[in-house]
Amino acid sequence: MDYTTMRGLFFAPPDRPRPADPPARRDPSPARTLRDAIEAVACLSIWSPEAAEGYAAVGLDDYFAAYVRERTAPLGTPPTAVAVGALGVFAPGLIGPQYEAGVAAASLADVVRVRIDAPGATLRRLLGDVDAEAATVTRALRRGIDAADRTARPLFTGLTAEPWPSDPLAALVHACHVLREHRGDSHLAVCAVDGLDPVQMNVLTELWCGYPLGAYTPSRGWSPEQIEAALAGLRARGLLDGDTFSDDGLRHRADLEGRTDAMQHAVVDAIGDDLRAVTKQLGEWSDALVDLDAAPPDPAKRLAG
Repeated sequence: MDYTTMRGLFFAPPDRPRPADPPARRDPSPARTLRDAIEAVACLSIWSPEAAEGYAAVGLDDYFAAYVRERTAPLGTPPTAVAVGALGVFAPGLIGPQYEAGVAAASLADVVRVRIDAPGATLRRLLGDVDAEAATVTRALRRGIDAADRTARPLFTGLTAEPWPSDPLAALVHACHVLREHRGDSHLAVCAVDGLDPVQMNVLTELWCGYPLGAYTPSRGWSPEQIEAALAGLRARGLLDGDTFSDDGLRHRADLEGRTDAMQHAVVDAIGDDLRAVTKQLGEWSDALVDLDAAPPDPAKRLAG
């Protein structure tokens, strides 16, 4: 799958607003505010056109294989089942062959180099000379990264062992990417403890983000039979009412976000008094990247309360 096709699939926004948060969740936590602010900047690690060119240059012409390989690269080159499990929400039959193709096509060092360095060129091309501001924000984010708990967070932990880019804008994207994976690892852990399987996680996320049932989960490689089994399990728990959230289901999905937020406390505390200024600046950059069609719209972004 080429880069242009991937963009077409993943940049399509939901066709309706995401459901309003339950009243108790409408006041955003600092962790949620940070998540929303970094998302589009972090996504340059995935969507940078310069990265797409870089992956092609080292042998990864299939951009989906490049995506799978760059996201699993913090683990090194583990067995396929380990790489699949770390990504969590994709079907093994979809991800496994892509992972193996990426391993065969390009060296680990080349993949990491492109993912770390290329997004800085994208950010500079789009936002201009913001090196000084980026360096200030990155210093604050690195405090959060250094303080973060690594337990049960394999992608995050692997990223912390990678070299930091010398370019200030590449370093900013890398810091946001590292924190994005910390939250992603944390969310997978929360959902696993809750008893959700990967298909059920996808279903709850697609409804949470405003997609109609079945519009998002199949893109992760799950079959109609697997999705039907997941729906039956969610309905048995009272989390769905037909093809939408039940009231209990909406509260439950919001609680999963709240528990994920709680797993970011060390990050937020370490950023400290700089958090407001950091999230303001990152939010402005993220909004600009979405407006410039450099990052996809963020359907999970918190609604105004």
